[in-house]
Amino acid sequence: MSPKARKKKDSFKEKNWYQVIAPKSFKNKAIGEIIGSENNIIGRVIETSLYDFTESFKDINLKMKFKVLSVNEEASTCQSIFFGHAYSNDYIRSLIGRGASKIQIISNLTTKDNFVFRVTAICTTIKRARSSQQILIRKIMSEILKKFAKSHNHEKFVKGMVYGEFQHQIQRIAKTIYPLSNSTVVKSKLISIPEGGEDKVVPDDQFDIIDVEVQRSRKSEIRRTERINVKKLAQKSNKKNKEDESSKDEEEEDDEE
Repeated sequence: MSPKARKKKDSFKEKNWYQVIAPKSFKNKAIGEIIGSENNIIGRVIETSLYDFTESFKDINLKMKFKVLSVNEEASTCQSIFFGHAYSNDYIRSLIGRGASKIQIISNLTTKDNFVFRVTAICTTIKRARSSQQILIRKIMSEILKKFAKSHNHEKFVKGMVYGEFQHQIQRIAKTIYPLSNSTVVKSKLISIPEGGEDKVVPDDQFDIIDVEVQRSRKSEIRRTERINVKKLAQKSNKKNKEDESSKDEEEEDDEE
């Protein structure tokens, strides 16, 4: 007999179908089925989309992953935890217009209950931003996400990432540096789970407003040649959108005639 005993594989007859249950923060919804034995199912990852929870077509591009933590043999179910999310590459490319700047950060963030997530967030500008402006926006993104992580348990932190609360608050402040076309938390991954970590509470939908101090007036951060008239540029963008809408309406009226 060899010194390294081979582990016996389970035959197909020994395997069973198990229903994967989402965490409490996702209303314990059944998200799919996997086949296997109790020993090899724990740690498996299953993928689904946010559309399966909201039934809104705007969420079909967001894929979520859940990792199996425990198995209930009697009920043929297994409990999972949120393992990460990611938008499709096609959707991310659609956010970046020609001549725009893509400002990205990748940070490891520790929540109030010691869960560690690796988060990727991007902001896209209307036109190309200067390097000093991009640095300020990147700083705003990082500070807002760190403050949210420190003040919330992982259940609510996940909800803020997936349902767009963080990106709205980032855009609210960052657009004062340079007009933005979009702000999105495009990807996340669960890096570390504390001992005994699981969903213990169901988060509510209320988030506090996060304020970040931004030094806009210092010449060392933004040179005079790099400053822009934010209101003027935003008005031009809105005016262009209105002109495009009016031209479409005129074309439709001509077609009807």
